[in-house]
Amino acid sequence: MEISFIHLSDIHFRKTSGSSVDIDADLRNAILMDIKINAKSTLKNIKGILVGGDIAFAGQKKEYDFARKFLKEMTEQLEIDEKSVYCVPGNHDVNQALIRNSNSILNAQSEIEEANTIDNADYTFGKYITDEACPDLLYKPISEYNDFAVSYGCNIDQNRIVWTEEFPLDNNMKLKLLGMNSCIISSHKDHDGGDDQDVLNAREMVIGQNQIPSYEENVVWVLICHHPTIFWKFKDQILPKLDKRVDVQLYGHMHQQAIDASPERLVINAGATQPVRGTDWLPGYNWITFDCECVNGDRIIKVKAYPRVLSKDRDRFLCDDKSCSEGKIFFDYSLNIDEKRKRNLQDGSENKNEDVAEENDDIMVRQDIEKDIVYNFFELSYVQQNEVLNELKLLRSEYAGKRYVEIIESILQDARDNNCLEQMKTLIYAKL
Repeated sequence: MEISFIHLSDIHFRKTSGSSVDIDADLRNAILMDIKINAKSTLKNIKGILVGGDIAFAGQKKEYDFARKFLKEMTEQLEIDEKSVYCVPGNHDVNQALIRNSNSILNAQSEIEEANTIDNADYTFGKYITDEACPDLLYKPISEYNDFAVSYGCNIDQNRIVWTEEFPLDNNMKLKLLGMNSCIISSHKDHDGGDDQDVLNAREMVIGQNQIPSYEENVVWVLICHHPTIFWKFKDQILPKLDKRVDVQLYGHMHQQAIDASPERLVINAGATQPVRGTDWLPGYNWITFDCECVNGDRIIKVKAYPRVLSKDRDRFLCDDKSCSEGKIFFDYSLNIDEKRKRNLQDGSENKNEDVAEENDDIMVRQDIEKDIVYNFFELSYVQQNEVLNELKLLRSEYAGKRYVEIIESILQDARDNNCLEQMKTLIYAKL
């Protein structure tokens, strides 16, 4: 049973959208006509619309009101429920004016950004969203996005930092959508290095490890996220785990369509549906289908990505054959999901690159231990914290008068050097 989605990103509704000076009205009509004439005759079992962020241009209510009207028109054309929209925030969904005028939000974002390890960034993020005085501080800049997205079940906050939705496939397999937020620290500072799409100079976004899904039996994970991984801080640590667990990854932000496939995963960078006009203005969007077949006892996830691009005369959308498999109107991808899970999880199934795999595993194990240590260390009282450090001979005189949250990385480094991370974890657990 094949299921299908329409995949959009960077639709950038502005305060002028829907007005008499709306220059994108004809562009949107071309999308609706392409869906009516072409998508509906090609796709089977359409389940919804996937929106990869930058729904608005400045995170304002009026922009979302018009976005809702357009998405409703799309669902009517597709003959699906108007709530069948799945979205994530982008940097343009952030109310930058609010952040400019809030020292509290700026300071919180800066502390997360300046963390020197991914575990410290996660800890700092967790500290803010569990602050009883203002647990929603980091989500205030996307409050208008959340007001828009709550109707679709795609709102995110301190109680639900990602959203998921699942769809049945054949052969006892489920497709599970994961909505990730890459904009926790996004603000007007994104532009300090110039163009925020410039990979070399762009500000790096912080994505927490707690946004990466767990393995689930009989599940193929499909990620929707605004910023591609090249814009992520700590990406070298996150990507190995992400690629193992998330099988299809959908991104936006770049305004350029691109498809990258490996035996581990399929990555689709969407074109911008309503990009800012310039010399390289080329609107695009995608259709995507998923199916699960059984071959020789293994389940194969079959994905077809249909890239659509505006014609040169700006009259209609058509196939972007530069991104398609030879002789087809789509990019064809197959993933043996059972073999992939065995390769990444089952003892004795490693390939010849065993030393590298073991080294990566050791790093990930150590990172998990350190994350446990950091999290639970701060559950202890100050007296108990000192007892742990004193017993492990990690208590330095220069720590006097300092908050442990400020020097936790120094403590962890000492524990690494003294090979006592496991012992530290055990002592902390014993005092909880």
